[in-house]
Amino acid sequence: MKLRQICSATLLGLATLTATLATTATPVMAAEAASHPTVSPNRYLEMLSRDNAVLLLVDHQVGLLSGVRDTTVGELKHNVVALANAARALGVPVIVTATMPDGMWGPTMPELTSALPDVKVINRTVINAWDDPAVRAAIEKTGRKQLIIAGVSLEICASFPALSAKAAGYDARVVLDASGTFNEAKRTTGLQRLLGAGIPVTDYASAAVEMLRSNVDPKAHDVYSALDMPFATLVWQMQEGAKKS
Repeated sequence: MKLRQICSATLLGLATLTATLATTATPVMAAEAASHPTVSPNRYLEMLSRDNAVLLLVDHQVGLLSGVRDTTVGELKHNVVALANAARALGVPVIVTATMPDGMWGPTMPELTSALPDVKVINRTVINAWDDPAVRAAIEKTGRKQLIIAGVSLEICASFPALSAKAAGYDARVVLDASGTFNEAKRTTGLQRLLGAGIPVTDYASAAVEMLRSNVDPKAHDVYSALDMPFATLVWQMQEGAKKS
C-alpha cells in the first residue's frame, strides 16, 4: 500500500512538472527562435543561374588523367570539354587552374585548352585551388556566387575548393562526371564528404540544362550542340532523316 502511494505521488509530480513546462517553455522557445531568425538555405533547392554561376576547372592535367580509374579517360575528356563549351555558350565565365604543369602532373589536357583559347590557365603550387590568391581573385572578380567545380581528383582537387568556397558563403556544386579519381574508395570518400557538407553533386549535362532553363531559348541549339550527348545527336539525326524522306 505504501509503495502504491509513493508511485501515485511520483506520477502526480511528473504530471505537474509536465504541465508547468508546457506553460513556460513555449515563450522561452519563441524568444529563442526570434533571436535566430536566419535558417541556412537548402542548396539542393536552388537552381543554377547563368547570370550567377562561374565554372572552375581544376587540374585536368595529362599526368593526373593517366591515373583515372573510376571512368574512362575518353569519357572524362569529352564531358569536361562539353561542359566548358556549354558554359561559354551561356555566357558563364570559365576559370582553369593547374598544379605545377611543368612538373610531374604535366600540362592541362590539350582538348580543354583548344576549347578555351582565350582562357589563361592559372598555375599554382598549393593543393587546394581556393587557397591560391590568383584563383580566388579570378572567382571574386566575376561577382558571382554559384561556383560549379570539376577536377581531378574528385576527393581533393574538386572537393577541397568546394568545401572552402561553401565556408566562404558560396553556393558550391561539384560536377561528378567531369571529375575523376584513381579508385572506388577515393570516389566514395569524396562523395560522402561533399554530401555530408551539404554540397550538391551534379553531372555536366544537367548543370548546363539547368542554366539553360528553356528549350526555346535562342542559345538552346548551341548548348545542346556543345553538350554533344550521344542519344540527343542520334535523335536529331533521325529527325533530319525523317524530314528528307
